[in-house]
Amino acid sequence: MSDGMSRRGFVRTAAGATALGAGASAPATAQSKQPDFGGYTDGAKGGDYADKRGSKEVTVKVGAGGGVAFAPTNLWIDTGTKVTFEWVGNQSHNVLFEAMPDGAGVSGHEGLEGSGFTHEITFESGGLYKYYCQPHKGLGMVGGIAVGGDVATKAVESSSGGGGGAGGAPTIPDSAKTIGVAASVAMVTTLGLTYFFVKYGGDYSPPE
Repeated sequence: MSDGMSRRGFVRTAAGATALGAGASAPATAQSKQPDFGGYTDGAKGGDYADKRGSKEVTVKVGAGGGVAFAPTNLWIDTGTKVTFEWVGNQSHNVLFEAMPDGAGVSGHEGLEGSGFTHEITFESGGLYKYYCQPHKGLGMVGGIAVGGDVATKAVESSSGGGGGAGGAPTIPDSAKTIGVAASVAMVTTLGLTYFFVKYGGDYSPPE
């Protein structure tokens, strides 16, 4: 094998190793659990989620996201948390519950109201609550509130390379960090050897 061919072969090998290392250090994915509202809020306007467990008081904006959304759309709170529905924007909205746990007995607000109006509810019963704005339900103005720890959940996968939702960015597993560091060391070592070989040459082909 000629010196030129040896060099080209080594460079191709180095390029392949670098690509492999880059793939190994790609952003990892992490899974978190969110309340499962059975598809009720799928495609809802707004679409954001907030885990507010640990908070005693939470605000949900009525008429956010261009005027036809609840923000956050999906919410997870502890039992006994007070939620203030705050009307924003220029359109009129109401808040009606479509489903709630047996015996919960919470009441929405049927009258149409504008910006500045508020309605408070303290959620004492655990479970899933589904609600909507009557005039704008067809436009996707629906929301869901999960109360307590005994609720249906689903796994949600997200990339560690991007920002998280309102619930916070996912945690990168230690194993993924280790792989990334090892891949970086391998790439630096490979590139260093490539530079040395190309600069100083040498025929490393087996004897004939």
